[in-house]
Amino acid sequence: MRLRKLLLGGLMAVLLVSVAGCGGGDDDNNVLGGARNADLVVSDEPPFYEPKNLEIELNREVTFTVFNEGDKLHNITIPGFEVDMDVAPGQSIDIELPAIDAPPRDGFYTMYCKFHQSQGEAGRINIAD
Repeated sequence: MRLRKLLLGGLMAVLLVSVAGCGGGDDDNNVLGGARNADLVVSDEPPFYEPKNLEIELNREVTFTVFNEGDKLHNITIPGFEVDMDVAPGQSIDIELPAIDAPPRDGFYTMYCKFHQSQGEAGRINIAD
């Protein structure tokens, strides 16, 4: 488990550096669907989702992995994509998002944990320009 956390942490650091190096958005965003799919790490304490904001491109199918590093059952609900998946403690799930050809009205999709949304466990999936 410790090795997995170290590997996930290293992957996240590499992704953040590569996004920043390419002039990508702010440090809270994580672009999905590149050469490597990025991970979303879920925990029992704030900020809950790391990173809190993800980014996808138009016209591109995306699969990303969610890892629950906490001790509680968590969930990823993305109403705009009809996603509602639980992720058990210490487990990973893959979420597949279909390609979209136009951004939603607000330019992002909301994602949240149906068990802990009232505690602030929520984030966004932004659409890249």
